[in-house]
Amino acid sequence: MTPEFFILIKEEIKPMEAQTGSLTLANLVDPREKTYFNVLLGISILIWVCVVLSIIGLLAVGVVALIAWFAHGLLVARLRSEGVRITPEQYPALHQTFTEVCQRLGLAEVPDLYLLQEGGLLNAFATRHAGRNFVVLYSSFVEILGPSSPMIKFLIGHELGHLQRKHLTKRMFVAPGTIVPLLAEAYHRACESTCDRYGAFASGDLPASMMALTILASGREAASVDTTHFAAQHFQTRDFFVSWHELIIGYPTLSQRVAQVLGFSDPQYAQRPGRHILAYPFAFFFTLFSIRSLVLVYISIVAISVLIALGNQVKGTQQAIQDQLQKQQQDQSTGH
Repeated sequence: MTPEFFILIKEEIKPMEAQTGSLTLANLVDPREKTYFNVLLGISILIWVCVVLSIIGLLAVGVVALIAWFAHGLLVARLRSEGVRITPEQYPALHQTFTEVCQRLGLAEVPDLYLLQEGGLLNAFATRHAGRNFVVLYSSFVEILGPSSPMIKFLIGHELGHLQRKHLTKRMFVAPGTIVPLLAEAYHRACESTCDRYGAFASGDLPASMMALTILASGREAASVDTTHFAAQHFQTRDFFVSWHELIIGYPTLSQRVAQVLGFSDPQYAQRPGRHILAYPFAFFFTLFSIRSLVLVYISIVAISVLIALGNQVKGTQQAIQDQLQKQQQDQSTGH
């Protein structure tokens, strides 16, 4: 992307009427997120119990967790050394925007904000390591949207939503349950929908929030895209392959995300169109026979081994008690 593109976007994106529709601080969480989380947690607890009771399983989890912690530490080290930390002295306009969004969302602890150049990629993310929260904005987004626009507020609010809802921490606890086909994807999509609500509320401007999402879809052509027509596209494309695609990804499609935001001002876009019925079994088996199936086999073997071990232990205990009773009876007979 060239500098001329960034200038073009700034000039062509028209001011939009600030509004949040029916979106309030009380309804920022997608109800499906809570439902899927509770199901995942219930499944995960059962699996965690089997892992804890298995020495091999517990050691394997410990090794994987340690490797992941060190790897993530290197990622955060890159952010802290290669990215620009935003402070009142370093890019004050962006820092002011970030502070305002944190206050609007009621964050008790303000995370560290970093700006990172990634070759023109349009992205942002939130992460956590060693008890500290981080939000990272790719510099291309800030170049396009500016440091104080409602669109940049949407992006910041979306990432803060992940931290506010503790999605990163929760995913560690429900990780075992994600082996169930389609369930993890559904949970992740619900989390993203929740964070889009956080972003839209933070921006205070639904049309600008829709434009921020549209930029992810169309990049340099976003200024020429009609966001309402893009939202309608979600309802118009409901065939087998689109439905299959929707079921196996961890994000709502971009047209769906725009429609969901628009739904807070126009109720007809708040409706959820159905999917092709055949997409469900195809998506289920496609997910089942992926790498996740290997994990499922391993966990099943561990669980069966634990159950067999517990059964043998119970039988051994019962046999020991029976032998003890027989010995006592023999001793009593000998004594008489």
